Amino acid sequence: TSKQIHSIKELSRFPSVMRDISMVVPKALAYEEVEKSVNKLKLDKLQEVKLFDIFESEKLGADKKSIAVSFTFLDQEKTLTDKEIDGWMSKIMASLEKELNAEIRK
Repeated sequence: TSKQIHSIKELSRFPSVMRDISMVVPKALAYEEVEKSVNKLKLDKLQEVKLFDIFESEKLGADKKSIAVSFTFLDQEKTLTDKEIDGWMSKIMASLEKELNAEIRK
């Protein structure tokens, strides 16, 4: 018989914070490129990056699509401040604009 070992991780006492970004990108761009760009920033409090919407329309322009991505931040030691999260989101948006030519929808 095989034994399974389960590791138990204590839940954080501090709340996680979710933020979303909607952006227009080239239709051919794979979501993995978005993840790669964000992961390069090495934001240690960023717990999860998740694609939750893709929208295509002529109104966006030829060969364009809109994607929406959620970001979950968590600090095991303290409650994160809006200022901290805003700083990380600014870095993420700048990276996406520069590396992927994404147009952030405000």
